[in-house]
Amino acid sequence: MKHDFPQSFSRAFDECLMLGVEVTEDFYGKAEMFLGFLAKSTAVMNLVGPGEIARLWTRHALESVAFVPYLDGKEVIDIGTGAGFPGMMLALCGFNVTMVESRGKRCAFLETAARECGISCKVVNKRIEDAGPFPEGAQFTSRAVKGPAEMVKMIIPAASESFSLITRVSETSQTCPGAVISGILPVPPLDRDGFILQYRHPGK
Repeated sequence: MKHDFPQSFSRAFDECLMLGVEVTEDFYGKAEMFLGFLAKSTAVMNLVGPGEIARLWTRHALESVAFVPYLDGKEVIDIGTGAGFPGMMLALCGFNVTMVESRGKRCAFLETAARECGISCKVVNKRIEDAGPFPEGAQFTSRAVKGPAEMVKMIIPAASESFSLITRVSETSQTCPGAVISGILPVPPLDRDGFILQYRHPGK
């Protein structure tokens, strides 16, 4: 089954612009290569469900791009990257991304995909609780891992002081103390409703 990557750079540019992000032709070329590699690899590694291949762009890649306006600075630690989201897309948008993934086979896929597609990033095969210590002010992202409150509890042992977390939630009620709903994910260009939640931990 083919995935839904746009057939022209202009369409991809316009859809990303609807999310407040300007992408380059280099992003377009490498994103197309990565999604094709992911679709091919899924046949042997079960990276995403069969129904997800047809919507890799609208459901996964674009939703990852939607994180960009809410990120400060260029250093990002992506938790539970799995098949590459949002980490790979953020790397293609110019961020220095460290992808923390506990499953060895997923890490092997991410490293191979980055090498084959020319994506600059770092892959760490650990649970986030064991991956630190991260510097003060560390910026974490996550997508479809756990709820915000659970994510914060997982990050605290790895963060040396203050940190922030940017994640997607499906309902405004999915929040925790110290978090705010910062944005509504638009449909279109995305294929499902959602919200961007930002949490800031003040440190000790």
